[in-house]
Amino acid sequence: MMGYAMAIVSTISLTYLAIQPSVHKFIQRYLDIPGLMFAVPLSIGTAFMWTMIGMMLGSLYELGNFKDEPGIAGAPSWVFLFIISALAWLPLPVLYLFSRRFWWMWVGTSLCFIGLFGWAMPILAES
Repeated sequence: MMGYAMAIVSTISLTYLAIQPSVHKFIQRYLDIPGLMFAVPLSIGTAFMWTMIGMMLGSLYELGNFKDEPGIAGAPSWVFLFIISALAWLPLPVLYLFSRRFWWMWVGTSLCFIGLFGWAMPILAES
């Protein structure tokens, strides 16, 4: 469930990027489709990718017995929250170098990743 929620966030972000003038020209040069039409394969691809990532992280949470660790800041396990936070911040330097103009989108997507997989998923797993 959290993977699909992250897919929605990613689809919105990537669609916003696809309609930007500089990115739109790049897409039309190489793919010859309008930016908004590119949102359809983005949506399908991100839904599949994030659902698989969500299942892997959920399996990691269950198999790693993170529910036995003490919680912090509302999250059931501080260790799992730390792992998810580290994973969320890893791509930020590369994305920032790719496009500094969209730093707010990169940080927002990372915060959504932490919120969905670090907090919401473990809380729902405990229910």
